[in-house]
Amino acid sequence: MLILALDTSGDSLSVSILEQEKIIGKIYINNNNFHSEKILACTQKIIQEIKINIKNIDLFAVCNGPGYFTGIRIGISFVKGMAFMLEKPCIGISSLFALAYPFMYLKKDEIIYSCLYANKDEIYFNSYIYDKISEKICSNNSDSFIKIDELIENAKNEKKRIIFVGNMAEVCYNKTMLVCPDALHKFYNKNVDSDYVGQAAYYKYLKNKDLDKEEIKANYLKRSRAEKI
Repeated sequence: MLILALDTSGDSLSVSILEQEKIIGKIYINNNNFHSEKILACTQKIIQEIKINIKNIDLFAVCNGPGYFTGIRIGISFVKGMAFMLEKPCIGISSLFALAYPFMYLKKDEIIYSCLYANKDEIYFNSYIYDKISEKICSNNSDSFIKIDELIENAKNEKKRIIFVGNMAEVCYNKTMLVCPDALHKFYNKNVDSDYVGQAAYYKYLKNKDLDKEEIKANYLKRSRAEKI
């Protein structure tokens, strides 16, 4: 199965081609959220570089947020348009799950805190734990929009070792360690990546092949500035 995966939820734009979970091509550019100007050109370039026909793509995947309102909207519209034109399935993947996906085979005594910047005092957040049935990670809650102080309170009472991931991982880790100095937590400061969007989509598709019949909805969590005016 060939998968085209896309992330436009942050400042950077990344496009990956995967064969199942193996990455066979990728373009990553930091274009300060000007995704509409680059998304088509980057997709065409990667298709040409690995010398495949766009018609051979079996599954389209896109990060549907949370993240930047405009970027999410552009990415979803582009992928849905491609999938509709080629009559192929498409899947939306949470940016928080994409961050957690590299830790798919989590230890039983660990928990993942996915933390993405929302504003000065707040983050987009979800946690992931070990699932006994699948022996992989599963969401502990729904994606949420919380204050950093609220996360610290949760972390203070956490019985598992926390793995902080995301572009706010180091900040959240440092604040947590101020109140839990003896904890064995760790952090990985990273951004959402189309590689993991594609791999997570493949995993999700194998679990439920009727997902292509679902409507991809933007996972904004908070209203855009335009909606507040």
